[in-house]
Amino acid sequence: MLKISPEAVQIRHAMQIILNTVERRNAFIRRIINVNDQAIQHLLHLMKDEYLRYEQLSNEAFMAMYAMNPVEALSVYFLESVDVHMYWEWCDAGGTGEQAIQYKHEAPFLTLIQAIERVEEEMYART
Repeated sequence: MLKISPEAVQIRHAMQIILNTVERRNAFIRRIINVNDQAIQHLLHLMKDEYLRYEQLSNEAFMAMYAMNPVEALSVYFLESVDVHMYWEWCDAGGTGEQAIQYKHEAPFLTLIQAIERVEEEMYART
């Protein structure tokens, strides 16, 4: 049995976001070798990279989610924890669902913070 201490908040959040389907959870269990914090974090990082590169949420599914719940959509699309404050930062910078798709196609491992910075740079370049 995999036991993760209540203090391991980062690992818990990463697992909830990255292992968001039964298939992904089963793949994690099949692949985990050492059950320690470092091994878990390493495997989660590898799996996140694989999902971002090869199993990205489809554009249509992302846009449908973005229309209903943009915070959750950005979290699933970027595979990272996104809160309402980060979403407001994205909106204040002028970020849109279409831009998120464009940026992720150009750089699959881009984080939401990097995407926000890019939107801001593009906005300032226009002025």
